[in-house]
Amino acid sequence: MNPQVNPQVMLGAVAADWPRLSLLMAPAALDTLGERLERLRAEGGAGAPGGGAVEEAARAVLDALPDEEASRLRHGAADAGRFTGAGAATVSVSGYGVQDLCMLVLDGNPMVGPVLGPVRDRLLAAPALPVEGPADTRLIVLTGVDGARRAPAFQYEAGSMPWPVVLEVNDLLGARTDPWGAADWWLSANAWTGTTPAGLLGRARDPELLGAARALGEW
Repeated sequence: MNPQVNPQVMLGAVAADWPRLSLLMAPAALDTLGERLERLRAEGGAGAPGGGAVEEAARAVLDALPDEEASRLRHGAADAGRFTGAGAATVSVSGYGVQDLCMLVLDGNPMVGPVLGPVRDRLLAAPALPVEGPADTRLIVLTGVDGARRAPAFQYEAGSMPWPVVLEVNDLLGARTDPWGAADWWLSANAWTGTTPAGLLGRARDPELLGAARALGEW
């Protein structure tokens, strides 16, 4: 790869344009990119711009895309590299970086970029329990930047026993397909309940929680 091309900048640009660029990649190319990003994550993140894992991931992207798109990315990464500095430890493009691409490709995690990234960080900051292996699909399970899966702790009455009303509400909220939206509902102030819904658990206010969740579905 051209030494003037910053591979971190390139991967950030790919993350920023992922919905479009992913459609231009063949399944086998996506698999290869996933393998390279797995290695990058295992080595602790983005690393140095010239590091082996990040450069290999950038090469996988260039090999997967049509020549016109690959050329556009090369030029953009070269131009940006002159201003960001080739030795920068972390580089972003429009608020997207290497970690965002890892989450998109490896985890199918949509909570990336300058708008959704802060929401993701806020939700992941809440107390949580690690999740290994299959989990009840009615429970909210979130994936962190490191790829680790965790279940927000408010869902549990004691130990690993979930509140029955949590399972009902999560089903109403569609937590199976939108765990982040469901977690945000539980952990954000709610005009219907007057506080965060999670704060009402164990206070004999289950009917209010169910009513608020149903009202959201009818909105």
